[in-house]
Amino acid sequence: MSANQYTLLDCTLRDGGYYNNWDFDQDLVERYLQSMASSGVDIVELGFRFTFANKTKFLGPYAYTTDRFLSQIHIPESLILGVMINAADYLKAPEGDIAAIHNFFAPKAKSKVQLVRIAAHVAEVPKCGGLVTTLHELGYRVGFNIMQSNSCTDEKLAELVRAIRDFEHVEVLYFADSLGNMDDAETLRIIQTLRLEWSGPLGFHGHDNMGKALGNTVMGIKNGVTWLDATVTGMGRGAGNTQMEYLLVEVQKQTDKKVHPAHVIDLACQDFEPMKKHHGWGMNVFYYLGAQHKVHPTYVQDMLAQGTFSPNDVVTLIELLGENTGSSYKPQGVASLMTARFQNAVGHWSAKALFAGRPVLIVAGGASAKRHWPAIERYIQDKQPIVVSLNLLDFIPQQFLSVIAVCHPGRLVPFINSASKTPLMTPIQSLPKLISDSLSRCTVYDYGMQVDPTRVVAEDTGCVVTDALVAPYAICAALAGGATQIELVGFDGFDGRDARYHQMNDVIVKLLEISKVPVYSLTTTHYDIPQRSIYSF
Repeated sequence: MSANQYTLLDCTLRDGGYYNNWDFDQDLVERYLQSMASSGVDIVELGFRFTFANKTKFLGPYAYTTDRFLSQIHIPESLILGVMINAADYLKAPEGDIAAIHNFFAPKAKSKVQLVRIAAHVAEVPKCGGLVTTLHELGYRVGFNIMQSNSCTDEKLAELVRAIRDFEHVEVLYFADSLGNMDDAETLRIIQTLRLEWSGPLGFHGHDNMGKALGNTVMGIKNGVTWLDATVTGMGRGAGNTQMEYLLVEVQKQTDKKVHPAHVIDLACQDFEPMKKHHGWGMNVFYYLGAQHKVHPTYVQDMLAQGTFSPNDVVTLIELLGENTGSSYKPQGVASLMTARFQNAVGHWSAKALFAGRPVLIVAGGASAKRHWPAIERYIQDKQPIVVSLNLLDFIPQQFLSVIAVCHPGRLVPFINSASKTPLMTPIQSLPKLISDSLSRCTVYDYGMQVDPTRVVAEDTGCVVTDALVAPYAICAALAGGATQIELVGFDGFDGRDARYHQMNDVIVKLLEISKVPVYSLTTTHYDIPQRSIYSF
C-alpha cells in the first residue's frame, strides 16, 4: 500500500480532555500543533463540538472548539483540522438534529474545520443520516465512528455498515474499541466483517485498557486499515488510547509513510509525561478488569479519581457494573448502582437486641481515632459501651468490639469464607449472592438498608438513608435500637470544599434532627456534630 494512503489522526486534546475538562494551556497547544506538523501527522482532531444546553459545568474551550475560538489559533498549513460530535447530543437536541447542526456549524468556507467525525453508539447509527447529509451540504468531510463495535455480531455490524453506506457521504468508517477489550482476533473479525459491506477507507480507534491498543492498531495496518488514531502518551478517557509516539515508530517500520517520531517523543517526555503522572491515565489492573467485565472505562476513571474507594471496593464495583449494563456510561452510574442495590429497609434482626438501654461508641477510620486510641481504649474499659466499628479497622483489638458494621460489598472481602470473632451488622439481603453466601461462618446481624436521597428513617430492623454510607447506617441502628447515648470517634471528615464532606454532613445533620438521645464526637471533626473530648472523662 502506498505511503500516501495512510492517514494519521491525533486526537490528544479531544480524548485527553476527559482528564482536564478540555482546558489546555495555549502554550502547550502551540507546541503540540507544531510537533504534529513536524512528525508527519495528517489530521489533528482538536476537540469536541458539544452542544451548550446539556453541559452544566465548566468545560474548557476544546469541549466546544467553536469557530470563534479557532480563529485565535495558528494551525500549521500541513495539518487538517477536525472536530468530533457525539451523535446523541445532536439527535436529542430540542430543535431537531438538522437544525442543531446548522446552529453549531457554519458553512465550511467560514470555518478552519475540514473534517467532522460523528461518534455513534450502535442504536444511534441508523438515525444519523440527517447529520451526515447536513454536514456534507455545509462542505465538511465526514467520518463515522461506530462505538463499542465489538459488542455487535457479524450480522449486526453488516446491518450498520449498510445503513452508513446508504448515507452516501461518509468518507471514512471507523470502528472503535471503546471498552478496550479487543484483541488481535477480534480486530481481524471486525475488519473482515466491515469489508463485506464497505469498500472505502477504514479507520481504527483503540483504547489501552488491556495494553493492546498499539497491537490492535498494527493488526489493522496489516489488514487494510488506513486511518490510524492515537494520542500523545495515550492521553484519553480511562486507560487512554494508542500512544502516538509508539505508533509513529510502528508506521515507520510497517509502511513507507514518511514520519518523524522524535518530535512527538520530545513533546511526550517534556510536556505530557508530567500531566500523565498528575492525572493518572494509562493501563492498570482496574482498567484491565473493567475491560474483561465489559465496563465502560469512565466508571473506573471516576472511581480512581474520587479516592474514596479501596482497591477491594473498585474490584467489587467493577464486577457489579459488569452485571448491571456497565458498558453504557452514566455520570451517576456508581451511585445509582449502589442506590438500586439497597432497596430493602427491613432486615431479620432487631437492633434492640444489641443497643437497648446501652451507651454506644461508634469508631470510624479517621486519623484521630488511631492517634488517640489509648485514651479511647481507657474510655471503653471505664464506660463499657457497645462498640461499633465502621468496617474492619486494623488498629482496634477485636476484644473491644461488639459489632462491625459494613454495608459496602467491597468492605466484606476480608470476611469471605472466614470466621470473624466479632459479629457483622450488614444488610445481607442487599448483598451480591456470591458475597452473602460466603459469610456463612460469620455471625451476621441482618439490619436492612434502603437508599432514598429524599429521607432518613431509623427503624428497629432497618433504615432508610440518603446514601450508601456505613456511618449513617450504624447510627440509625443505634438510634432505633434504643441507645441511651451515641458517641463518635474518628469522624474527622473531609475539607468543606470536598463534595464528600457535604454528602456525609447532610445525612448526619438529618440524623441529629431525629435523634432523641445525645450524640457527640469525642475526637476532632469537621462535621456539624456537637463535640466533647475523649480526655474529659
